[in-house]
Amino acid sequence: MPRATTDRVLSLRELNRALLARQFLLARTDNDVLTAVERLAGLQAQFPPSPYVALWSRLVRFERAHLTKPLDRMMIVKASLMRATLHLVSAREYPSYALATRDGRMQAWRPPGALAGPALERIQRRVFRFASKTPRTREEINALIADEAPGGELIRRWVSWAVVAGGALIWEPAGAHFEHRKLARYVAPPAFLRTPPGEPEAYDLIVRRYLGAFGPASVADLAGWSGSRVPPLRAAVERRTDLRRFQDEKGRELFDLAGAPRPDAATEAPVRYLARFDAAILGHAPPERVRILPEQYRKAVIHAAEVEPTFLVDGMVAGTWRLAARPREAVLQLRPFGRLGRAARSALAEEGERLVRFLAPDSRVHGVRA
Repeated sequence: MPRATTDRVLSLRELNRALLARQFLLARTDNDVLTAVERLAGLQAQFPPSPYVALWSRLVRFERAHLTKPLDRMMIVKASLMRATLHLVSAREYPSYALATRDGRMQAWRPPGALAGPALERIQRRVFRFASKTPRTREEINALIADEAPGGELIRRWVSWAVVAGGALIWEPAGAHFEHRKLARYVAPPAFLRTPPGEPEAYDLIVRRYLGAFGPASVADLAGWSGSRVPPLRAAVERRTDLRRFQDEKGRELFDLAGAPRPDAATEAPVRYLARFDAAILGHAPPERVRILPEQYRKAVIHAAEVEPTFLVDGMVAGTWRLAARPREAVLQLRPFGRLGRAARSALAEEGERLVRFLAPDSRVHGVRA
């Protein structure tokens, strides 16, 4: 493993402040959107507005167009990547993410008897050609491959999923717009997105991006976030000679980039609003999410296939929020998990009113209720 430059034990609060700093949640950054997306190791995008909320909470003077324009220009793309879930990543880093997460995507859901090898690759190539110029819905893809997906309904559904997630299709740009609520349409990535890196280069990139966005962290954290196989991730960690090594209070070995921020535990953290499925919640192995999500609140935030939108007080999840928007009035409804102090309530109201104006600019009245 990389030679240690320190064996210092990092407290839970130090790990929290390190995460907040890298996620731009201690202070908003003036980076452009493309740079921010790369430094954040991509953005969760299962719910179309989520990346916009995530960037609003992290960037100075962010407007919707600042993300929509690079999406329409395919400088940022939406695809099934880490843990076979939808993410936005930059076009120049997409080939590395696609390669390094492919095995994990294909194993995320694989029923007995599923097609594999040349048979599946043949169907993937056919779908790739079918979607090479015209975006296609899942229904259109299903109709195309109906005669090539033998077996019962479960196998047919898996083949349909595998040709999209495993066949490296991406979403049409409009599918990542804030207001998108229609059926997903998939398209084959253009040639400039299809130049594969070498496998070591792909894993090296996601290790560097992950530690820059979520470190200090363990190899298990990295595997949990990416959904990738552990051996190539561990090899990528071992190739780096510039990593620092720490321990957490449980004795876990953590790795980090030498120059990454590790603020003092006493650093003040402002209130912040996190998006639905926010990566700050999902960036570590489930047992280690306590660095931002107290264990007693886990089931209130993460349940079934949902990750609730939350707000932070002193750097930790302190409740969830909902938007109730009508033409006349838009209200951010807060559900605190406990009693909020007067200063926290005031700060949440101020920050929340700015957020509700961002989310529902056409409403005539904006407010926050707790």
